[in-house]
Amino acid sequence: MPLIHGNKGSVTAGGEDVAKVQSFNLSIEAPISDATAMGEDWETHLPGAPKRWSGSITAKRVKGDAGQAELSAGASVVLHLYDNGAEVGETYYSGTATVTSMQHAQGRSETIDMTFEFTGNGPLAEEEVP
Repeated sequence: MPLIHGNKGSVTAGGEDVAKVQSFNLSIEAPISDATAMGEDWETHLPGAPKRWSGSITAKRVKGDAGQAELSAGASVVLHLYDNGAEVGETYYSGTATVTSMQHAQGRSETIDMTFEFTGNGPLAEEEVP
């Protein structure tokens, strides 16, 4: 199976392409419940706690970009995270998330970096581009 290079990745927020995405991170967790009794030598656990997902998007700031505007702190937004671009047959992750923070970093001789952190609200689907 061929490796996927990250340079084709892309993000949409609220149906708008997010400009100048540099990277995105996605974490999917399936928490467990500890079922170990006192005196036992080995931990045991039970699956079944609700799954959760979260992540971040880093982009160069583009004034007036509609996709970046969708990512304001506190916003509820439908995200599409494309590993290998939005070409037919490629898979992507899709779900509604709450933007939990927006960070703005700039230096005297650098372009402005924006980082948007989000937490999923409901299920995350892995879909195929039609």
